[in-house]
Order: sequence, then C-alpha cells, then structure tokens
Amino acid sequence: MNANEQPFSIHQFYSQLKHHHLSMVAQGLISQDILSLIALSLKRRPDNEVVARRLFAIVVELSQNIFHYSAIKEFSVKDQREIGVGIVAVGESDTHYVVASGNVAKRESALFVAQQCDYINQLDSEALRQYYREQRRKPIREGSMGGSIGLIEIVRKSGNPIRYEVIPLEDGNVFLIFVASVSKARSYAD
Repeated sequence: MNANEQPFSIHQFYSQLKHHHLSMVAQGLISQDILSLIALSLKRRPDNEVVARRLFAIVVELSQNIFHYSAIKEFSVKDQREIGVGIVAVGESDTHYVVASGNVAKRESALFVAQQCDYINQLDSEALRQYYREQRRKPIREGSMGGSIGLIEIVRKSGNPIRYEVIPLEDGNVFLIFVASVSKARSYAD
C-alpha cells in the first residue's frame, strides 16, 4: 500500500451498503452456487413469493449477461469451466426493489447490448410481447449469445425499462452496468 492509499474498511463498506439499502451483494465468479445462495436469501424475504420470484428471475438474467459478456473469466474447479466475473446486488428503496449488475466487457459486446436495451425499452407491453415471441422462434445462430431474450425478460418481470451504463476503461474494455427496478406496488400482482 502506498502512502496515499487508504486501507480497506469493512465498517465503511457495511455503512455504504446500509446507506444504499443493499441487502445482498455477490462479487467474483457468478456461478450456479452463488445463484442458489441468492435464491435462498430471496425466499427468506418477508415479502410474498411473487416478489421473490420476480427478483430472482432478474438476478438470473443479469447473471447470464455476466456469464456471456464478461471480459474477465476465471476457471471454476467445481464447474470445470470458465465462469464470468462480475458483481450482482439486490437492494430496495421505499417504492422499489432494485437489482443491479456490473462487469468488465468488450466494448463491441457492450455496444450491442446497449442497442438491444434501447430498442426493448422503447416498446410498449404489446410490442414487447410480440418481439419476445419473434425472438423465441428464431433459430439460435452459431456463436450467438442468446439475442435479447434475457433483456426482454428483465423488462417484462420488472415492469420498467432496464437502465444501463457503459463506462470506458483505460485498457479499451468497458464496465457494463445494468439496473432493473420493480415497483413494490406492482410486485404483488403476478
């Protein structure tokens, strides 16, 4: 540690999580084990089952984006394959539940996903439903990462546009952030 660098403070980290109402944060390999732990934690929430299902579905889709688009991957001994590295967080405000994710991505991949988000976000519910059906019917192209079905699912489950941010990094990659919010008022209707 150099003279200007502040030591890590777990207390400050805890305080920031609490201040931003984050109840769950997973950083590192976003594996099936991590998703299982998140699912278990969401099932224990005081909310109803519909809330937990919606939030978990969004967590899964955002985790899939980390799996597909993360420029940083690490080998998982348990899974015997490379797994994407990123961060997933679940929190809430007075009116919404929020699920966010972030990972380092190749610039081209992030721009493709951003274009998909822009297109999906401008669709009304009927057009979104139709686009979803069209995407489901399309054959999966070799090398394809699933098109935009996951992004469509996020918008459908949340009832809100998906927010994203693409932050350029010095190495030519970007840090890709997604944020999905679910209204607490809407979340109780299936």
